[in-house]
Amino acid sequence: MRLKKCEFEEAEYCGPLFNQLSTSSLLWEPGQVFENHIGIDYALFTTHLYLHKLHGHDFPLNGVVLSQCKLEYIWDNCRSKKKLPSFRLNVFIQAKRPQYGRYAPKALKLKGLKSPYWKFEITPHQQIALEKLQERLNDRAIICYACPVFHKADILHKWTLEPRIVENSTFPDVATLKGHSAWNFSEPGAIGVANIVPTASNSPSLLERVGLLVGQGKSGSGGIFEELQFLSDTIKFTMESVADDATYIRARFFEGIRLLQEVTKELADGGKQQALFAYATIIHFCCLNRTQWLIAGHDE
Repeated sequence: MRLKKCEFEEAEYCGPLFNQLSTSSLLWEPGQVFENHIGIDYALFTTHLYLHKLHGHDFPLNGVVLSQCKLEYIWDNCRSKKKLPSFRLNVFIQAKRPQYGRYAPKALKLKGLKSPYWKFEITPHQQIALEKLQERLNDRAIICYACPVFHKADILHKWTLEPRIVENSTFPDVATLKGHSAWNFSEPGAIGVANIVPTASNSPSLLERVGLLVGQGKSGSGGIFEELQFLSDTIKFTMESVADDATYIRARFFEGIRLLQEVTKELADGGKQQALFAYATIIHFCCLNRTQWLIAGHDE
C-alpha cells in the first residue's frame, strides 16, 4: 500500500521540537553543509528528563564539549577545520519527516507494529556519520533521530500550542538503526520496527553480465575516445541530478572537476586534452564514490 506524505515540512517540525526540548541557552546547529559530515541537525544541553529516561538514563547526562573531542574522521573530509562549540552538549538529533500508512503491512504486524503507523527512510551517509559520532562520544550524550508520530498540519499546530511535540514524537537511538533502511512506528517514545526491505533477485552472474555487455557493444558503438566522452558526460549529468541529501558529494565532485580542467590543460591540448579530461573525470567519480571501474571490452 502506498504511504501518504506528511502535510508539513521538516523545518516546521524542528522549530517547536527543539524549542520544547530546550531547558538552557546551550544549543548548536551545525549548518547544512557541515551537517553532512557530523550527521545531526541540532545539538543542545537539556535537562528534559523525559528524553533522558527514554534512553535509559535516570538523570540528565553531563554531555561533551565537542571542541575537546577527537573527531579526526570529520576533518579528513573537510578542507578546513570548523570552530566547534566550547560548551557542553548532551543531546544530538537528526530530525526526519514521516510518511503515513493507515494499515501496517503483515510482515511488520508480526513484529508488533500496530495500525495506523508512520515511517521514515534512513539516509545511508547520515547514518554512517551518526554511528561514527556515537562511537566517539560513547555514553556521554544521546544521539538519536526524531520524527513526529503524526502527519497533519493541524495536529502540528495543536501540539505546538499545548505544547506536546516531544511527547508525540519517536526518538530511536542511532545504534538501533544500524544496517537498516527505515524506522516504522505506531506510538511515541522509542518503540518501533527497524527493517531492511527484502528484494528478491535472480540476476545473471557478473561474468555473464560482462559477456552480455561486450556482445551488445559490438554493433553501433563509437571509438574509444567517443565512449570515454559519453561516459564522462553521463557521470556529470548524474552528479548534477543527485538528491538534496547528497549535496556535499555533488559539491566535492564539481570542485574536483574544475581542478582537473586546469591540470589537463597544462598536460595536453586538442583532442588529447579532451580525452584525458574525460578519463580523469571517470576516475575522480570512482574515487569519490569508492567504486571500481571495470572495462567490459571494446572493438578496437
